[in-house]
Amino acid sequence: MKLISRATIAEAWLDGCRHLLTTRGWVDTTVLLCIHEPTLVRHDHQAVADALDNFLVEHDQFSNHTVAETIFPGYEYVRRGVEGVYKVYPEEIYPRIKKHPDMRRWGAYAYRLLRRRDGDGNQYNPLEYCINKMKDKRPKRAAYEIGFGFDLALYDDDVDRGARMGGPCLSHLSFKLVDTKVHLTALYRSQYYVQRAYGNLLGLARLHAFVADQVGVEQGTLVCHSTMAVLEHGRSWGWLKGEVPPLISQCQGLLQPRTTS
Repeated sequence: MKLISRATIAEAWLDGCRHLLTTRGWVDTTVLLCIHEPTLVRHDHQAVADALDNFLVEHDQFSNHTVAETIFPGYEYVRRGVEGVYKVYPEEIYPRIKKHPDMRRWGAYAYRLLRRRDGDGNQYNPLEYCINKMKDKRPKRAAYEIGFGFDLALYDDDVDRGARMGGPCLSHLSFKLVDTKVHLTALYRSQYYVQRAYGNLLGLARLHAFVADQVGVEQGTLVCHSTMAVLEHGRSWGWLKGEVPPLISQCQGLLQPRTTS
């Protein structure tokens, strides 16, 4: 078990990698990253992301941005605003990308946030419903003491219950609206720190910022809880064990040391 509390994604991700290097088999359970400024990207932090991107691309893996887009369609939001998220992505973009053999169910997170069917078979938008509930300022006695809770399940028992492997790693999202800030906690059943974790955190941060913007409040803390965290390696992943420590050392060296007051 490990709790890591840092200001930014780059710092939290690096500390998570360094922790896993100390564990048996580079695997640990219950690793929590608490990120206080999830959208803050300093110049040296971007250099860390670029170094990891170069490593992933050289090993025929998806970039951090591509992974992030599977969680929240930030590109469509920048281009077309809310309509790009609520309509264009699920109706035009996702039907094309879901055919890619490497996407499978792990790439369906954004779609699951935007399109579900209720018990009567009617289609609805879970994310939009969640945001509209947060916009409702009326007191909710049942949740008053702990803030207003708003949850989105990514695991779909109807679809996923038969899969032992290959199902969605991101299981649940929980938003908490407290005073003037919205906080986000994401639960992962598995988190792969080289291939996915940085991109996952980017996607969560963008989703988090979108929700805060739509509700009209500030973005609070992002917590990523991995019930299993893995610093993966081996030929099946596309890189050898000996390549991972130099990557982490390179990224660590790119971060400028900062003094604390």
